[in-house]
Amino acid sequence: MYDDLGFLEDSEQKAPEKMNIFARVGNLFFSPKKLFLFIREKPTLLFPLIIMSIGAVAYQLLIWEQSRKLQMDITYNTYQNMGMSITPDQLEAMVDAGMITSVITAPLGVIASWAIITLIFYAVLAYISIISVVGMVLNGLYVYFMGGSITTYVTSVSSLFDQGTTGAFLNGILLNIEVFNIWAYVLYGMGFIYVGGVDKRRSAIVTSVIFILFTLAAAGLTSLSSSLLGGLM
Repeated sequence: MYDDLGFLEDSEQKAPEKMNIFARVGNLFFSPKKLFLFIREKPTLLFPLIIMSIGAVAYQLLIWEQSRKLQMDITYNTYQNMGMSITPDQLEAMVDAGMITSVITAPLGVIASWAIITLIFYAVLAYISIISVVGMVLNGLYVYFMGGSITTYVTSVSSLFDQGTTGAFLNGILLNIEVFNIWAYVLYGMGFIYVGGVDKRRSAIVTSVIFILFTLAAAGLTSLSSSLLGGLM
């Protein structure tokens, strides 16, 4: 996979003339330089949009049971704290409706995130979002078969620590130190070089700064969400 980290050379290499969908996905992991050069000459957006949408729905279905239980607890406790009563049938109907809505709207969230990234980093980098979706699905499979937690990825550093001892903010940082997330940022750096024509040093600096800023922002949101949910439970 890391052979192409020699992206530090030959940014003017000739782009492949043809590349089928399987080769595109494979090269995203094993030879991203070829993929970036190909997309520079023949940009296309439909394929990554389809893959991201399918992956987002698949992830929601894989974590359905655990997510449903969590939403049942949150909804029930919310009603209790508000001094309101709710029957088991009403609770199930409300949560199931929310779950179905989440599955249906899952692609919209992924595509919205993709759109923002694309506007900033050129259309080619939309393909990088596939990395995050692959990570989502693999972690969803782990949750489905092994019963892991849906609040952390097994592929992140966070999975090595007890969330109760790390604190919400630190845990938010550890969540972003994750295999697929880091590889995605490596690809961002390569995209800057091969598509944007940015020099190597500047690409490394910009990518590192973006990673740090997004990680801190995500940690802040994780801490805020934890505080809000703590008030309901």
